[in-house]
Amino acid sequence: MHGEGILSWLAAMSPPARDAAIEARLGIRLPVPTTPPGEHLLGYHPSGIAAIVRALAEVPVAADDTVIDLGAGLGKVVLLTRLLTGAAARGIELQAPLVEQARAAAARVGAQVSFVHADARTADLGDGTVFFLYAPFTGPVLEEVMRRLHGVAGRHAIVVCALAVDLDRHAPWLVARRIDAFWLTVYDSVVPGVAPREARRSPLCASLVRAIAEERAVES
Repeated sequence: MHGEGILSWLAAMSPPARDAAIEARLGIRLPVPTTPPGEHLLGYHPSGIAAIVRALAEVPVAADDTVIDLGAGLGKVVLLTRLLTGAAARGIELQAPLVEQARAAAARVGAQVSFVHADARTADLGDGTVFFLYAPFTGPVLEEVMRRLHGVAGRHAIVVCALAVDLDRHAPWLVARRIDAFWLTVYDSVVPGVAPREARRSPLCASLVRAIAEERAVES
């Protein structure tokens, strides 16, 4: 099942049932330990399907994008990005057991994605055009990652989708879009001398996106 088929399947369910259903379909095994793996690093919490679909539609993510999820956990964002949009997708995750489970889930569903066991402060981010963060780290770790993303944005325009984290004071070079969402913020990079992101057409059906994301856009 890919693209519109997944969205149609989800839209037919009651909103409270959707996350458990898609996680089971992807072979994501929950629960997992949520203990923070280090100082200023937060434990694993899966993003909600409504917020993921909303983010993919708002960017919009298209097949020529490279989406990188920083703190990818069990791979829900990465897998759905690939299955829904066809974009290249990669997850960066510090906890090795989560990386192995994410790779196993990708193999089960036949998704051509990658999961890298690495620290976002040192991992290769240079090819990313869209970045996803669900509050994976705070403090100096967040500052360092934002510094690295600024370096990427100095070469080409990027979009950053942030859940439950305010990047305004950490990255003044990011400009938040005006969207009606509680936890989700979509930022565009604005760096002198770098051309803005080219317009892309979303592969997602707008009516299905609304059915899935509208009422629960504040959740993740």
